[in-house]
Amino acid sequence: MPALPETAPVLRRLLRRAISRWEVAEETGEAVALVVTELAGNAIRHSGGTDVAVLLSRHQDRIVLQVKDTGCWLPRPPCAAADSEEACGGRGLQLVRAYTTHCTVTSGPSGTLVVAELPVRPDLGRAA
Repeated sequence: MPALPETAPVLRRLLRRAISRWEVAEETGEAVALVVTELAGNAIRHSGGTDVAVLLSRHQDRIVLQVKDTGCWLPRPPCAAADSEEACGGRGLQLVRAYTTHCTVTSGPSGTLVVAELPVRPDLGRAA
């Protein structure tokens, strides 16, 4: 999809719809929505790329989310440290790592790929 501000909410809605078809707890769907919003938002705001792609897959006990951009990341504007109360941002990957069991960031000349894994919590309220 194009790396535009309106793309992040579209991706969030698409992934929520996909997750709703899987028998997972609502909290899992919320966590995936938050993680894709952060990762796609980062790619859109900071990569300088023209595109962002998302791949979502479910395995037995985990959901794997991959977000790829086509840019070469731009320098961050000066701002208070992310762990400071005056910070104007910079907590995105900290937030992603709080919700995931595994997260890697790989950058190269063709862009950056972030792979995040989240545990599957089964939806105990649904009939099998």
